[in-house]
Amino acid sequence: MTETPDSEISSPASETSNQPTSVNSSWMDGITAGWSWTTQKLKRLFPTDQIAKTFGQWFNVNETQIAEILETVRAELPTTEALLIGKPQAGKSSIVRGLTGVSSEIIGQGFRPHTQHTERYAYPSNDLPLLIFKDTVGLGDINQNTALIIAELIGDLQKESQGARVLILTVKINDFATDTLRTIAESLRKTYPNIPCLLAVTCLHEIYPPETENHPIYPPDFEDI
Repeated sequence: MTETPDSEISSPASETSNQPTSVNSSWMDGITAGWSWTTQKLKRLFPTDQIAKTFGQWFNVNETQIAEILETVRAELPTTEALLIGKPQAGKSSIVRGLTGVSSEIIGQGFRPHTQHTERYAYPSNDLPLLIFKDTVGLGDINQNTALIIAELIGDLQKESQGARVLILTVKINDFATDTLRTIAESLRKTYPNIPCLLAVTCLHEIYPPETENHPIYPPDFEDI
């Protein structure tokens, strides 16, 4: 009896591995053809140029539309204009910081020249301000013309405004040279009696006893004060 060499005997595994090549190839060709047909069909139904144009229109707003939107919002925005009247280092920036919560560095950079004797700071932005602060510059300087400052402030207040307005007189508690400030306040109150006027007395800590480290509960209970 003659035995067939092992090399001439084909195993089932080898037969199985030799046959599926054409089957796999035809199966992949079918998937590719189906995907290609689906892609072409979608392109005919939904042209890519039209889709891109539509999406672009959804997310693109021209400058004219933006200006119209901002103008509409400004008309309905409850903006309050606060005119800060006081000498330098009287605590006006601290008042702005307390009302807005922003740092002193940002406030210092935010004020921009408005008129010859005033600076303007819009919070949170110039486009949509909720608060507009106007600060008097150089008030108390002996070289300043008080009448000119008053005329400038009155002219600024004469401009039409739909928002609320308030005058904030800022005085350091230990500053008794307030004649100029009083003259300005009286003139503005006489011309605009309907605009509220607040007196902010600042820098109270400067008259606390030397051993006081932190601000005490207000009003402070010191015998010397």
